[in-house]
Parts: sequence; structure tokens; C-alpha cells
Amino acid sequence: MSMPKISLYIPCYNVEAYIASCIEGVLKQTYPVDEILLIDDGCRDRTLDIASRYPVRVIRHEVNKGLAAARNTAFHHARNELVASLDADCVPDPHWLERLVPLFEDETVAIVGGRLVETVLDSVADRWRKAHMTQDWGELRVKNPSFMFGNNNLIRKSFLEQVGGYNEQLRTNGEDADLSRRLMTAGCTAIYEPGAIVSHLRRDTVPSILDNYWRYWCFGSRVDFGHFQPKTFLRHQQHHFQRQLVDVVKHDWQQRDYELLWLDILLPFYMLYRDSQAVLKRNPCSALLPTLETAP
Repeated sequence: MSMPKISLYIPCYNVEAYIASCIEGVLKQTYPVDEILLIDDGCRDRTLDIASRYPVRVIRHEVNKGLAAARNTAFHHARNELVASLDADCVPDPHWLERLVPLFEDETVAIVGGRLVETVLDSVADRWRKAHMTQDWGELRVKNPSFMFGNNNLIRKSFLEQVGGYNEQLRTNGEDADLSRRLMTAGCTAIYEPGAIVSHLRRDTVPSILDNYWRYWCFGSRVDFGHFQPKTFLRHQQHHFQRQLVDVVKHDWQQRDYELLWLDILLPFYMLYRDSQAVLKRNPCSALLPTLETAP
């Protein structure tokens, strides 16, 4: 059996702090990459200057369109059936692709992905992200998990095209979960392989981690603030103050991560604040969110 060729893309929006490490990780893969596509989603920093030192093909959006659009652009230009994706703040282990590609021997497999390991834990916000915003499914292989994370994966291009690609209305949050669920609904198989590891280089502050948490909840719950109903709003607040607060405090207390408790207590008040802002704007969640960098 011949080795299938791999196209790999990195969506980029102002990621000068990470892009060199990401590309160098791709170049060290034990399974060769046929082409590296860098999707410039309107970068305004030195990302392109740094990337130009490496053998990459740049495809540019003149204006920022969001992560979902960047992903669709990559698939449109990729010349191979198997298309790999890495977020710019992720560095793959040298054996990352070597451990993912064999999973496609099963012809029903549409998407596979590896395990994200948090490697930057300098701040309380970073450690809170590791505790409450993990982006993997654990230490065992999982067939058809709830969804596949977008930070690292490998997809059959033909299967993605059959389900219509990424939903660009979602812009930068939830596009990965939406696509993987549509693939699985269509009868395709998804596989999470924990042996395929990428290291996460992201650095957070308290404002950025709270902002990201609210965005993930907003899109994950498919909240539509454009049609305000008091009962729905109150139900959301009950969820924030009862379920979310109890869950995060219980977890950190049991793990003896006492330094995180003040951030746990702040969380529901921040969620209330952001929900209230969204209601005042009366916009659907996807419309009211300013664009996030692929790797802030």
C-alpha cells in the first residue's frame, strides 16, 4: 500500500509568537508532508515575515474572515485527499502524523485527531485553562467522541465536501464541533488517538480566559441573544451560578487547586456581564462576537 500524500494547513491571524515553532514541528514529522499551506486571515503583525523563512505556500485573505473561512480556504487549495490541520499555537510531536495516518485504512473514517497537552502553565489563567478547558478526550483511543477538536486533526477532503465544509457563520468558535457532528451524522467515523500528541503554547490572562470560556459556552449551547426572553435569560444565569460555579469549585477543591478558587467565583459574574451585553445588543451569538486570533 502506497503512503498517501498529506496537505497540511495552519490558519493564522496575528500569530508571530508561535508560527516558527509550529512550522518547525511540521518539518520534523517522521511522516512526510507534501505541502504546507499558511492561511493568512488578515494578519497585521510579523507572521508572514517569519513564515517566509520556511517552505510554505501562503494563501491570503485581504480581510479577516474568521477561522471557519480560513479552514474552507485551505481545503479549497489543498491538492491532496488527506488534509491535516494545526492551530498556530500547537507544536506537533515528530510522530504525530505517523500515528494518525494509519487510522484511514478504515474507509469509513472521515476525521482523526490527537491529544493536546498544555505546556505553558506560568499564570493562574493558564492553570485554570488546563483544569477547565481541556481540548482532548483523555488517555484512551475513542471512536466517535461527542466531537473532534479543531486544534489538530486529519480529514478526508471528499468527506468534508460532502457535508458542505465548515459553517462560516460560526467564524471562530464551534466550527470544529459543528463539522465533526455533521460528519458523524452522515455515517462517517471519527477517531481520537491520544498517542498523536501536540503541545499547546497558548498564554492566557484572566480577561482572555474568561472571554474564551464565555465564547465556548455561547456557541456550544447555541445561544441566540437576538430573540431575548426573560425566562431563557434567567435560566442561563441559574446555569452559571448553580451548575458551572459548583462544578468548577468542586473540581478545584478536590484537586487542591486552591489558587484557582477566586477565579471560579468570578466566573458566573463575568458570564452574567457578557450575557447582559449580548442581550442589549440583541444580536445572535455569532454576529456579536469580535474576531479572535487563531492563537491569542
